[in-house]
Amino acid sequence: MRTREPQRLRDRIAASPDAILVLVVLVIFMDMTIYGLLIPVFPQYAPRLGVDESVVGIVFGVYAAMLLLFSIPMGLLSDRVGRRPLIIAGMLLLALATALFGFSTTVTHLIVARTVQGVSAAATWSAGLALLADTCDPARLGERMGITLSAVGLGTVLGPVVGGLLFEYLGYTATFLIPAVLVASVGFAVLAVPVRTCRQERSGMLPRGSLFPLAACGAAVVAVSGTYGVVAPYLPVYLHATFAASPATIGLVFAVLAVAAAAAQPAAGRIYDRYGGSRSLIGGGLLLSGVAIVAAMQAPTLVLVIAAVFVLGVTLSCALVPVMPIMAEIYRDRSSQGAAYGIYNTFYSLGLAAGPFAGAFFTSRWPLPAFFLATSAVLAVAGALGWVVIGKLRWQ
Repeated sequence: MRTREPQRLRDRIAASPDAILVLVVLVIFMDMTIYGLLIPVFPQYAPRLGVDESVVGIVFGVYAAMLLLFSIPMGLLSDRVGRRPLIIAGMLLLALATALFGFSTTVTHLIVARTVQGVSAAATWSAGLALLADTCDPARLGERMGITLSAVGLGTVLGPVVGGLLFEYLGYTATFLIPAVLVASVGFAVLAVPVRTCRQERSGMLPRGSLFPLAACGAAVVAVSGTYGVVAPYLPVYLHATFAASPATIGLVFAVLAVAAAAAQPAAGRIYDRYGGSRSLIGGGLLLSGVAIVAAMQAPTLVLVIAAVFVLGVTLSCALVPVMPIMAEIYRDRSSQGAAYGIYNTFYSLGLAAGPFAGAFFTSRWPLPAFFLATSAVLAVAGALGWVVIGKLRWQ
């Protein structure tokens, strides 16, 4: 009888939605933490490689490019072979990429490592979110997705902190080898615990009648991620030029943004599950995000800018979280959640990449505050259109 106890425990874990939630949160948290490790390290390590600041954009941009290219293929593959193999493969690839960073001696090595990291993220994000949608009660999916996204904010905050501390006290190689071992351990833990998901012989990219709803979801996701793509590279420039903010102060501002998002996302998901209100959450969230950016640009003190940034983190979260259960519902009849979240990741990475390019074009012609005000206008228009479109689609 005792020999059956470990198997029974494994079966209970495999069947538990709470265990699946913990697993997916851990996987995504590790991905975002590793993503941030390089942020404080690269500026000090780059001179040793003889490269200038332009290479920073390439190294970081490769990640978004791979996420854009591979999210849909990985999502479709997870529909065919199951979620667990893709999650395990993604974590082991992430461990490999992290180790490659530790042994990198040229820029080419760094780009290869970032490429592998982007492919691993496409696998783990698409399969992990699809696994949640497979195993979670639809009435609680919004809250579960919100909790999962809060791991993004936590990893975003902790990654640079961990990277900076490891680099300062243990050196460059250890900064990446220690996390690589931890990531590999998570991968093997997933391998040790069975995860029950169905496999589909064929996975549908576009269910009948889904084109317009998917376009609406995509527009909302691109608006949110595009805003992050604008804020991440250009808000530090604005803060330094306007308030002479130090790197530590700028880091604090972004920590506030991440903490606000991490706190608001589960709450937004819980509100959607219990009361619906996608029209108010998505349309209103986008509109109020535009208002928050205007407030940040008009704020006379840094403290008021930080308050506006906090509001921005809350409103962007309100706009993003409901999209995730809505996309799950679109694909639920076809059991193609891998395709659904592959498409979600593609939309998200598209906005994340478009924001910096739009900024490069705009700021070469007009002042930086004007670019932020233009971004706020785009969000306001997107929010108003979202309010109208969601009403026509009759989402809950």
